Amino acid sequence: MKITKRILLGSLLAIATISSAAFAGDEGFYAGGNVGVGKPNINTPNGEDKSSSAVGGIVLGYKFNKYLGVEGEYTGIGKVTDKVSGTAKGDAASIAAIGFLPLNDEFNLYGKLGVAATKTKVSSSLAPMNDDTRTSVTYGLGGEYNVNKNIGIRLGWDHYSAAVKDVTNSKDNFGANVVSVGAVYNF
Repeated sequence: MKITKRILLGSLLAIATISSAAFAGDEGFYAGGNVGVGKPNINTPNGEDKSSSAVGGIVLGYKFNKYLGVEGEYTGIGKVTDKVSGTAKGDAASIAAIGFLPLNDEFNLYGKLGVAATKTKVSSSLAPMNDDTRTSVTYGLGGEYNVNKNIGIRLGWDHYSAAVKDVTNSKDNFGANVVSVGAVYNF
């Protein structure tokens, strides 16, 4: 009887140890970066020549458990070039709740919902458009492949809302979509 209790106790202890090691990356801080393509939907005075550009960003987050976290990000949202010569370029700083759906030990799907502050800079040759800022809802979807407990590779899509001002100082709102690939490191 003592041997059975020892085996049972030893088995429970082993399972608890293995489980805590397997889920070590399920909570805590993480940081990373991404690169991708941003496509703002801005109507320029002389028509669009090009409306997407390479963007990069940095991310810092905290996982409360394997299902829920919070994430801050700073990223470009793209650039529009006018047919004549002007450009409008946007950046965003955001904070979002992030929900993870683990499909197995290596792969998670995720969804984000939060708020972003965007700033659009317009070149002087795009008159009558002017620089502007906007704070609005942001959201995104993606997948993350966990190479190991510390490193994850992401593919994601995020939507941002931004604005420019016209000659009457009224806001002209527009949306921007960013598709990116990146990596995160779990501390």
